[in-house]
Amino acid sequence: MMNLTATTPVESALRRGIKAVGIGKKGSRSLTRELSLEILAELQKGEFTPASRAAFFAALFIKGVTEDEQVLSEHFTPGTLSNAAQLAEALCQDVSSPLKGLCTQLLEQKELNQTQADTLGKFLLSTSSGKGDGARGLAAIALRVRYETTEEYLSLLRNLNEHIHPDFRDAVPAGTPVVQLAEPFDGVDHNYMITPCLADALQKQNMRVLTLVGRNSGPKLVNNLYDLVNKMGLTFLKNNTELTGRRPAPEGGFYIDQKDLSPALDRWVDLRHEIIKRPFLATLEKFLDPAKADIIITSAFHGVYGDKMAAIAEGAGFPGSIVVRNGVEGTIAFPLTRPAKLLCCARQSDGDYLHKEIVFDAAQFLQAELPTEEKLESPSLNINAKLVNDFLKKGGTENIEFDRRIAVTCAGIKKGIDWILENTSERRGHDLG
Repeated sequence: MMNLTATTPVESALRRGIKAVGIGKKGSRSLTRELSLEILAELQKGEFTPASRAAFFAALFIKGVTEDEQVLSEHFTPGTLSNAAQLAEALCQDVSSPLKGLCTQLLEQKELNQTQADTLGKFLLSTSSGKGDGARGLAAIALRVRYETTEEYLSLLRNLNEHIHPDFRDAVPAGTPVVQLAEPFDGVDHNYMITPCLADALQKQNMRVLTLVGRNSGPKLVNNLYDLVNKMGLTFLKNNTELTGRRPAPEGGFYIDQKDLSPALDRWVDLRHEIIKRPFLATLEKFLDPAKADIIITSAFHGVYGDKMAAIAEGAGFPGSIVVRNGVEGTIAFPLTRPAKLLCCARQSDGDYLHKEIVFDAAQFLQAELPTEEKLESPSLNINAKLVNDFLKKGGTENIEFDRRIAVTCAGIKKGIDWILENTSERRGHDLG
């Protein structure tokens, strides 16, 4: 079978099919008869991987098969494409009957209970030299298309944390608060990244700043924070004991490479290139908690995900969290032409969380108003690295908008952190001041 990767020079019909039917409840599109015939021809030639084929048919089944798509039923024995159990059997032949049963439930858009989600999570993160990848592709796309519940997210996250490498299981040295910046892994395609500058600013406020980074799993195959950090040669931790409170702190903060943190999760990068659409891992990989951070800062570009992100942060056990809403897509940076919203959560002594939304208006803070928001085409990694280096060394660059974005984001995040520190006495072995 052909290995479909992110570097495939000509986009296959199957990939185009996944992009159409694998969007979600409200966005999935039906295929034309012409594209359906193209996909069938590829399948008959064996031009697919188990994960890509299963992802496609799972999304198609959940969307509902139209008349123009019925031709694809020729790929299976009669009746398969209209029966969830038969389809799960056809796509997941190399897994156990209980796992096939879970895949059937997902095709039927049924929610999983905690035990079932735990079972699925253990399977998804298991490594078996490719065996079971059809079931993995089916599960990942089915959860995405019907939207994961918070309970499913948290069960899956528990399994992700169980696969953290032993080097990152030891307690971090006692010291100042640990703040985890949780950037999306799929990059920024219209702006320059400022994360190391934000990390540096927080370190100057007597905090240790950690960011998890890793290879870009798509579907936006553009520069991400992992690329920027590598380009700049910033500090990668090899174990938790290196996350010290030494001064001066490392320039741009501390970073952990996903392949060091969790080889099982890093393997999924290649599977995600095959299934294309963003699965639950795109959310959960940011919430792994190797350092038992005091505060996690993440983002939700689409408004519906803000509350869910906050709920995941709480369920994951972070004492404090900030979810940046209405920000710059693909990052936790703030916009300059509209207010950003910060959903802040602080754990109380009884375990409940106090919530507050902070609205931060860039124009009001800067006492200036920009007519438009920066929107670059294919931002240069070299230029991005130079801008960050210049800012870290000189406190400013020749790019006024870049400097303003840093100032606005740092000021807004400080407001959120100050509120959390004022409203929680939670300690995880770190001094909260």
